[in-house]
Amino acid sequence: MTTPVESTHAAALPPVAIIGIRGLPPLYGGGETASDEIARRLVRRGRRVLVYCRNHNTDPPRPSEYHGVDLVHLPSLHTKNLDTPTHIVLCAIHLVFTRRAKIALLSGVGTWFIIPFLRVFGIRTAMWADGKDWERGKWGRFARWYLRWSAAQSVRFSNAIVTDTTIAHRLYQEEFGRETSYIPYGANIEEVDGTDELHKWGLEAGEYLLFVGRLIPEKGVHYLIHAFERVATEKRLVIIGDNPYNPEYVDELKRTTNPRILFTGYIFGDGFKQMMKHCWIYVQPSDVEGTSPVLLTAMGYGRAVVVNGIPENLATIGKAGLAFKPGDEESLQELIEELLRDPELVERLGQAGLERVRDEFDWEEITSRFEELFASLADSRGQRGRARDFA
Repeated sequence: MTTPVESTHAAALPPVAIIGIRGLPPLYGGGETASDEIARRLVRRGRRVLVYCRNHNTDPPRPSEYHGVDLVHLPSLHTKNLDTPTHIVLCAIHLVFTRRAKIALLSGVGTWFIIPFLRVFGIRTAMWADGKDWERGKWGRFARWYLRWSAAQSVRFSNAIVTDTTIAHRLYQEEFGRETSYIPYGANIEEVDGTDELHKWGLEAGEYLLFVGRLIPEKGVHYLIHAFERVATEKRLVIIGDNPYNPEYVDELKRTTNPRILFTGYIFGDGFKQMMKHCWIYVQPSDVEGTSPVLLTAMGYGRAVVVNGIPENLATIGKAGLAFKPGDEESLQELIEELLRDPELVERLGQAGLERVRDEFDWEEITSRFEELFASLADSRGQRGRARDFA
């Protein structure tokens, strides 16, 4: 594990606010998980971190602190399209008038419109971009146009931009003419005790395939279900996740009549860790992705992984996994059957994934990159500069 190195600049790092996620503790997706990992490590290094949370993320009484991270809970209009923008407007106003942080890390390009307001009051900003977010199937035509336009505005107004994949890093160079700081997500390598969650669902260790994520079309869960239905095996397919904003798609997935397929809904905490640690293989069938924290988690737990062969997934797994032809259910079926015939290959892939996480996706090293980025913003005196590229 990388040992953080203190520097003169880092020692003077002003408080940092994280805006745009749903909040902590992480109960939703990759942005929340990454914010949790980074924020807690910054606090352990003596930094002040403030995370803005949406009221609907946590039931009352809502805590003001989480593992040393300061929390501020604010309301929002809890709908698919208005939840984030209404919340971040209140975050920006609160931050400006309380002056609790001098640097803001904004999650997602859709938050760009508060940047000019923050910068008028001397708050420096880093945009945490999420690749080609405008290509995600969950968005309508207007939302897709807005997100791509927002990416261009982020380039124009933000002090720095962070991209979590080399693909997104090149995208911002080629399409927007802007250098970014490439800082991927990370994963933990840790022991996991117990199998209580498996027993709750009638599962046995090593006897199920696993997917974890939001049940939205771009995640490609339908590819996995259709491929698995044609595989002759007594192993089960477990799907962890849900999607309250698109119940029609969830209902479509659950129309399968195959008794080997299990939908659990959301599982968090130790239960999630147990389910991940003891799966036979992890499958990531997504059509659109960044550096997936869940995929990295599976690799960090030594699980063999199979992914949809889009560039972002391929960049994440390197040679430590298998990829099926993008969107090709038959190709996915063939890979699952290959792994069923070759237990030694499953073992080798799991070990290769573990080593890749150890070498390339260590949270301590990733936190150090963010720390250095924040230090450079603290020294920038509000001037828009080209952020250092960590690729």
